[in-house]
Amino acid sequence: MDGRYDSPTPPLLRLPQDIRRRIYRLVGLASRDKYPFNFDLHGPSVASLNLGNHTSTQHHGTFHGLLLSCRYIHAEAAALLYSHSYFFIYYSGPGSLRPLVALTAPALASLVSLKIVLAESSCHQLWCHYPGQTCCVYPEHSGPKTYPSYGCIAYHSHAVPLLASAPPGPDSRSKSFVDEWRAAMDHISSGITPGRLDLGLVCDLDARHERAMALATAILAPVRRLPLLKRCQIRLCRLPDARLSEAAKDTALSASGIKRPYVNPAPGRATLLALPRELRIRILQMTDLVTPSKEVWWDRHLAKYRWAALAGNSRCSDDFRRNCHFDECWHRPLNHNNVITGPRRMGCFCRRRHAAFTPFCKCWMPPGPGLFLICRAICEEARLVFFSSNRFVIHDFKQFAPWKLPDLQEFDMAANLWNPYPFERLAVSKFLREVVPTHCLAYLRFLELVFPPYGPPTWPQTDHRAMLDWQETIAWLRDKINGPVLTVRLVVADIDNDTPASYRITMTEAECNVIADGHMALMAPLQQLAEGPNGLARFYGDLSYPWRWSENEDDDTGLPGHDEWLREATMNGNKKSTS
Repeated sequence: MDGRYDSPTPPLLRLPQDIRRRIYRLVGLASRDKYPFNFDLHGPSVASLNLGNHTSTQHHGTFHGLLLSCRYIHAEAAALLYSHSYFFIYYSGPGSLRPLVALTAPALASLVSLKIVLAESSCHQLWCHYPGQTCCVYPEHSGPKTYPSYGCIAYHSHAVPLLASAPPGPDSRSKSFVDEWRAAMDHISSGITPGRLDLGLVCDLDARHERAMALATAILAPVRRLPLLKRCQIRLCRLPDARLSEAAKDTALSASGIKRPYVNPAPGRATLLALPRELRIRILQMTDLVTPSKEVWWDRHLAKYRWAALAGNSRCSDDFRRNCHFDECWHRPLNHNNVITGPRRMGCFCRRRHAAFTPFCKCWMPPGPGLFLICRAICEEARLVFFSSNRFVIHDFKQFAPWKLPDLQEFDMAANLWNPYPFERLAVSKFLREVVPTHCLAYLRFLELVFPPYGPPTWPQTDHRAMLDWQETIAWLRDKINGPVLTVRLVVADIDNDTPASYRITMTEAECNVIADGHMALMAPLQQLAEGPNGLARFYGDLSYPWRWSENEDDDTGLPGHDEWLREATMNGNKKSTS
């Protein structure tokens, strides 16, 4: 005997199927700990394990031969590989979508996750993880290294959007690009299993270009023709754009088999205005007019309404878990094994930050003008819901870091002085007299005034022009509010009771008295709101204790009669409450 074995069946196929699957896993067709790999269809021959705090790689050169050995082994190997891993591909020029066309029938039938990037000008999650782990688009954060956007800029160069440099009018390059894209999607459509594929599509267009909408329509058309998808996430622009956002949403829902509610009411169907007023208001209360936490912020720095689940750059915790579902969907926590799954795996498709749609994004956005333009009656009811259903917190400077001081407030080491109050009006005066429509002041139910811990000379005193304006504002406001249902809270946002601001370490008792006088000047006009039948329902004060960090700190030192004055002057009787 010559020892040769002439059986037509390859040795691997003579093994039991479960043994073969174990071998497939050992050579890297699937992660041995059941956490998916991310594979770039272009190569290089390396896959990244989908972990949050570290990256584990797997070279697939060790199993490439299995995919080429024979048709039967290829079918088994492809089924395991494409059903247990995530795949992505980046368009870099003509012909770069060929790997999609090269996918075999077994691969397409088993494919469970595919992200296609045609153009990307933000949120570059090449491996679905990078330091910073945040959305690139923070319009109010421009440049400082302390902000999340810096983390993305430090690791990724931002490409220009598609069409950004294209001239007006028809373009042959766009046509060839669309033709290549259509051919790739037609091939995918011919082989994927209905209800199995999770598809992510990123094509950041220049929304200002005249052909942006036409090109978006051409790109989305093949997606609509795909068999039913398990899930579809689409991003069409780095920044929000109403038309592109709507197109992305329509296509994603259609591809997932979800029918949108009717847009144009059928004849004879009841309209919003035909409903009783109580029902209309109840419906409006279910819209974005009411924030998830029922709290709205406003400050002079941004001069617009904002809401966030957490202050500053805080991370989600169990105490705030509910709010985090409605703010910065990209920040959602990893699972218990610290593995990136769900929305973060595909990248950022936040509708608040981009012209995008994903079923995972429930981020709250300020209501658009639509509700206020239907008719006068609906506009007035929308205002009623907005101002009466939310608590309004007015920050004198910055809302995301209420303890921060204006740039003008800097310690002068030579003169040992601080700059005076740099504004001619308090932020709350501007809000009440210029931002809120006058007749809507009666809708307010809760108003909180937040001031940063200004230094002694910065606190405006009674004769300061800002305080004179504050006194005029309160006198003007008295007959315009609905006092018996309004609660006012005054807060000085100290950094920490045990960690003083740097200027406080050397404060004298006289300087502490100046701060206390500033507090009194701020509160004295509020006494008018507590008087008469239209007096406030409640008033709360949370003020820093100026003498805590003075040179002559004494537990018994304080402003004589402060608590008693506050109680009697602002509460106006037993019906008022303090805390």
